[in-house]
Amino acid sequence: MDDFATAHDRIRQEPVLATLRRASSARSMDRGTRARQFRDKAEELRVICDDVILEDTRQMFLRLAEAYERMAASLESTVRGD
Repeated sequence: MDDFATAHDRIRQEPVLATLRRASSARSMDRGTRARQFRDKAEELRVICDDVILEDTRQMFLRLAEAYERMAASLESTVRGD
């Protein structure tokens, strides 16, 4: 079961990792747009967690989602001038 679960989780991770790489090239966008994209990515990661079998992998995705939320909040606070 663990081999299957690990393979399943790897297959699920590949598109997410590719998207994360693309997100790093988004530096030229304005901060408000980037913040919205970060929040969208956080939500996408939380949705993916529903299909992840291994708890360690699920926790990794949740930590990534939290990091995206923090990045979005940071960008939004700079836009507001906080």
